[in-house]
Amino acid sequence: MAGQGHQPASDESLRSHLRAATLAAHDLLDRAMQAASGWRTREDYARFLELQHAARAPLEDWIDAHAPEDLRPPRQTRLIAHDLAALGKAPPAPAHLFSLGEAGTGHALGVAWVLAGSALGNRSIARQVRRIGGGAWPMVFLGDAAMLGFWQALRARIEQPTPPGEAEGATDAAIAVFAHFLAVAEQAEAPETAL
Repeated sequence: MAGQGHQPASDESLRSHLRAATLAAHDLLDRAMQAASGWRTREDYARFLELQHAARAPLEDWIDAHAPEDLRPPRQTRLIAHDLAALGKAPPAPAHLFSLGEAGTGHALGVAWVLAGSALGNRSIARQVRRIGGGAWPMVFLGDAAMLGFWQALRARIEQPTPPGEAEGATDAAIAVFAHFLAVAEQAEAPETAL
């Protein structure tokens, strides 16, 4: 799965490289997450938040253990827990542990890129949730300005060409994060499994 066969050009930005290398994984995850949760009803929305919490908790732990300070996105599980509590739900147990084995060059960058980039998708989801829920559903997580701020800072770094080793590590990590989220979504869809 490493890099999905896309090798960065010497003048290609890391952002362009990551987008091209993870396009299929990103599309697959979007479809799986919508199928596993959606946000058409209050219960659907709570399930979406439970999936997000279960998937993000081990990623946040990995980041705390392996990422330098400038590549640590704001923790969001506490925001998700807040929204779940407002819906009368408790946070689920974290999904299986996330690991890349030995953290290598670029890995923290790839994990940070996926988590920070998800804030852009959250803005679109927030508009739908606001409309469907009539503005009554809690959206602290979806409206997190801190993650958008982190994304803006990260953009400056990833819009530059990156050494091939760092680009490869970032790509491998990003693909692993997408696979992790996908596994959580697929587990939630299994009828005998509850988060």
